[in-house]
Amino acid sequence: MYSDGVVVRNNSIVNASGSTGIGIGFKETSDVNIEGNRILHCATGLYLDVSPYQPDTTNRFTDNLIAYNGVGVRWLNDWHGNVFTGNRFKGNITQMVVEGGKSANRNDWEGNFWDDYEGFDRDGDDIGDTPYELYSYADRLWMDVPEAQFFKGSPMLEALDFLERLAPFSEPDLVLQDAQPLMTAELRMMAKPKRAQTPAGGGLDALETLRRSLGRD
Repeated sequence: MYSDGVVVRNNSIVNASGSTGIGIGFKETSDVNIEGNRILHCATGLYLDVSPYQPDTTNRFTDNLIAYNGVGVRWLNDWHGNVFTGNRFKGNITQMVVEGGKSANRNDWEGNFWDDYEGFDRDGDDIGDTPYELYSYADRLWMDVPEAQFFKGSPMLEALDFLERLAPFSEPDLVLQDAQPLMTAELRMMAKPKRAQTPAGGGLDALETLRRSLGRD
């Protein structure tokens, strides 16, 4: 918290499961890189409060696994300036919460995996054909009345959520949209660099010599 220019990479943050448990929290934090971390079984995976704070800066979240948390990402308010790319959101009870009933869509969401995405990949490029869109339905109840969060996942709230989706009484709030959701939770592998070619007259090519010795010209 209150830190700028920080890099948090390749850590496992597990079981911050108390009522206020947070995997990584950001309070007025700017220009940070959060990359390749595993944030598992926490009450809240990521918590953002007025971050980034400094003007014209961004916070970058890349290739993190945010899984099996009560809430994947919780926002104190409708903030902006965060970029989420290549992250995997799996098994969270609730993917996203924005306190105050607002939206996280002022941030950049692209190329993340969402296990509740219901679209298709007809062209086989591992990217969903339609955007991932997260709406707020009956979960508005426990966001606005924190005591009701105790019943999150109970048959009662699940029934309310189902009815709200089936025939919403009011227009649901769009929490976020990811235009290019990934179809698989596997990390994308970078293409292997091409083997450098030996310049003409630049010496022995060991691989070519081996091929010839095996009769594989």
